[in-house]
Amino acid sequence: MKVHFIRSGERRYSMRIERAGLPVLVMDPAPGFDPDLPHDMVHFVVEAALGLKTGVFGQIAAGGDAGSFHVEAGGALSATERQRAARKQVAKGAKLIKSQGRDGELSELAAFLFDVDWRSSTRPDSAAQRAALGEAERTRASLSADERARIDAARPRVFGDFERLSKAWRALRVGGALVLEWPSGHII
Repeated sequence: MKVHFIRSGERRYSMRIERAGLPVLVMDPAPGFDPDLPHDMVHFVVEAALGLKTGVFGQIAAGGDAGSFHVEAGGALSATERQRAARKQVAKGAKLIKSQGRDGELSELAAFLFDVDWRSSTRPDSAAQRAALGEAERTRASLSADERARIDAARPRVFGDFERLSKAWRALRVGGALVLEWPSGHII
């Protein structure tokens, strides 16, 4: 699966996801633009590092839409085929969301923790940053010992990927795209 993170404006990004044998998915605009690392790129890295099979990108790889993507307009499909594909996509996505179990929640919690920790080391101290760190401590305390150990073990990979991808993301001009392979995270 190829995930395109597209810098679609000065403070805006969109996503396009290509999957073998499945319709292309898009989200435009995507939420959580950040000049260093957009929200969904954080999820991508964290879910890959933790091996989450039913987080956002695991669901999409399995044929779902994670509840927030839609089938790309145009392309080789007729309007009728596109409507049929969209209905199948929504049904499959709803089924995967219902069956995601702890992975979906862990994706959100871990993405928040890694994001706060990484940004606290790269951005100046502020009241907002201190508040986020306090919330991160409460979130960390809500995890099981196994989940905390899993997150701690993934820290070097996640932070290394954040640095690598952040550098590439910051270098993009409007209209440029950073294309990542799921789940390896390799830039294509």
